[in-house]
This record gives sequence, C-alpha cells and structure tokens, in this order.
Amino acid sequence: MRPLPLTLLATLMAPLVTTLMAFMPAAQAAATTAAAPPTTVLHVGHLLADPAQPVRERQSVVIQGGKITAIKAGYVAGDTVVDLKQAWVLPGLIDMHTHVTVEMDVHSKNPTADFMPAYLDRPVPRAFASAARAQALQQQGFTTLRNLGDPANITYDLAGAIAAGLVKGPRLIGSEPQFETAGGDYAAFNLSVRADVEPLFTNRGTCSGPTDCERAVRDEIRRGAGVIKLRLSATHLLVPGSGPTETRAELEAIVATAHRLNRKVATHSSGLSSANLLAIEAGTDTLEHGPLSEADIAAMVRHGTAFTPTLLASKVAGESGALGAPTDLLAAATESARKAHAAGIPLLFGSDVPVPPLDGTAQEFLLLAAAGLTPAEVLATATTNAAKALGMETQLGTVAAGKFADVVAFAANPLSDLKVLASPVFVMQNGKVVRNDTVQH
Repeated sequence: MRPLPLTLLATLMAPLVTTLMAFMPAAQAAATTAAAPPTTVLHVGHLLADPAQPVRERQSVVIQGGKITAIKAGYVAGDTVVDLKQAWVLPGLIDMHTHVTVEMDVHSKNPTADFMPAYLDRPVPRAFASAARAQALQQQGFTTLRNLGDPANITYDLAGAIAAGLVKGPRLIGSEPQFETAGGDYAAFNLSVRADVEPLFTNRGTCSGPTDCERAVRDEIRRGAGVIKLRLSATHLLVPGSGPTETRAELEAIVATAHRLNRKVATHSSGLSSANLLAIEAGTDTLEHGPLSEADIAAMVRHGTAFTPTLLASKVAGESGALGAPTDLLAAATESARKAHAAGIPLLFGSDVPVPPLDGTAQEFLLLAAAGLTPAEVLATATTNAAKALGMETQLGTVAAGKFADVVAFAANPLSDLKVLASPVFVMQNGKVVRNDTVQH
C-alpha cells in the first residue's frame, strides 16, 4: 500500500490539530494551578517592613513557596489567612554573633574547662543540645544566626539538617574554627592540657604564612563554612608591649581567599588597635567586640567595615569577671559603639551567647539605645544592617516581595518601647509558622 501524499495527510489531520490546540491553554492553566503552592496571607495591622521607613497600616503580606510574593494595601484573601491585625510586624531578626554550639558558665573559676567538653563530647548529644539553644533564639524572633566559632565542629551538619527540614531551627551561617596564626588563643597549650593529648585539641583554622592560610580557608569553605571567623590573638595581654601576632600578609591571605570564594569575614578584636588596623585594612567585613581606638574607627569608615559591639556580653563579662574582664568593660564597649555610630559605621546586633543567658538577649537592644541609637536604628542592627553585612540584603532584612518569608510580630510598637522586643507573639520563617501566641486556645 502506497503512503498518503503529505498534502492529503495534512488536510486530514488539520481538524484534530485544531481541536488539540484549543484544549492546550486550558490544560496548561490546569497544570499550573495544580502545581502552584498554596498562598498564606498575613493580615497585618501595622507593618514595619523596613525600620527606616514609615509604618504602613492595614497591609496584606502574600506568601507562596516560602517567599513573599506581594504586599497589598488592605486585607485580601488567601488559602490560609493569619490574623495579625492588632500586631506590629517586622522582618525576622538576625543575630550576627552567637556560639549556640558552646556551653559556658561565666562564673566559672576556670572558663577554659568549658571548652574541653566541646572537643571531647560525643557529637550527637551536643548537636541535640545545640539545636535546642538555636530553637530558643528562634522563638525570640531570630530567624537567622551567625555562629562564629565551634570547637565541637557540629555547626555545618546542624545547619544542613535545619536547611533540609530534618531539624527545626533558625537559618544558621557559621564557621567552626576560628582562624588564627600559630601561637594564637586557640593553641592547645592554652588549655593547660598535657603535651601528649594536645592533638585532641587542634583548631583547623590555625595557619602559618600566606600560603598555609589560603589553604586553610579553601579547605574550610569546602567543608561548609558560610562565613570565615578570624580571631586576632590576645598575646599582647600576656606579653606586655607585644605587637600583633599576625602578619599583614597572613591576614590579607585569609580575607582575600574568603572574598574570592564569596564568603564574608568576621574578625574578633583582641583590643589591640595595631592588630585591628591590620584586619580592617586587609578588608574584614565586620569587627566584633572592640573596644575601638580612634584610628580603628577612622579606618573602618574608610573601608566600610561594620561593627558588632556585643554590649550585653561586655556587661555580663564585666559583672562576672569572666576571662579576666575588667569591671568597666561595658562602659568602654558602649563608648566604642557610640563613637562608631556617630562616625556612620553600621552597627550590628550580636548577643554572643552563651556569655549572656539565652532568655536575656533582647537586652542588647536596650544597650544599643543607651549608646545613642534611635529605636529605628536599633531595629536596623538586627534587620537591614545585618542583612547587608551578611551579603544577603536581597533575601533578608526587610519585608518585601521576593525575599524569604521571615517575619516576627509584637503586641505593641517597638519604636515606642524597645522592651517589647523581648516578647514576640508571632514568628515565621520561610513561610512556616514557628510561634503564634495570637491564637486563642
């Protein structure tokens, strides 16, 4: 049998093709509708989408697939509606300096003893305990934590488990080791252990010379580091008159390698200005703790370095004498924060838990206000400023379309009374409700 001519075949098939084409838009629409995730709409009475912008009244925050898709005036419908009409709603809070994987008794006469179990404990029980501490901060409205140093080496696995939904908790961005040069604070002999067991207390971030420091940073990022924690040595406190332990070339190698691999660098200040200046000039993104000299502040302004003053940790350490801290530590830290703020340096919220207790971290907001920040500027330390310092300002820091649906709500206006920040009534992360005290049971 001879095949039909192509022209005749096309004539016979035309009605069928026309019919199929007519059904395709409807089929495509049905498939799209079936695949689209449901919408959650927050009916918000008072929206502080950006602390620097005016409060917006009667807004609907539309959420789909874990992200904010729209913000609409008035109250619109959704598959699920959450009533926050009486609440003040902010972006999820960001704590830029934590150690949730470490336990510490600040009143201990031997603080280094707290670090030994971190090195030696079985990792699974410690991970469970660390997850509980992270969840406690999440319940306080902190949907993102930066974990800066973990001798137990469980941060990356915990962060991965949270991201995969296997464990509940806030978004975790961390560095397990604290990068330092040989002879720094985390050298095993500083823990007063026997020489033959020193190999049990190694720190992967210890390096010597630019080449070795480049290697250490590259290795750590492959392991899972979301940030690089640089720790300037406190050798000058032990050897009066001593200069920095670190060389300029070593610090430049650490920072440049981190930046080349798209990681930010947070630098622990030992209080030695000459060492701070080396780190600032090397390009560190944030400086932690202080105190800051006038030269430090001027250099931070030139280089755009942000500052995490951890005022509450200074208060607790000064009152307890932890790690030999002077009693006037808070006064010195507050003065550094005041001067840095006056110079236009972005300040960041950092609790430094476990130095202060988990349930008292909101005191940091009040201490920042005491350093001269307005309420809106205080809120920015844990939202817009923090998001920018993380390099995540397109994902976090404000309530806006396209960003993660991280939201925290309060029963009263925090711009009028910062103390309400200690008592959130609603917390959402990635579009999932993790706390809702507005529902009447």
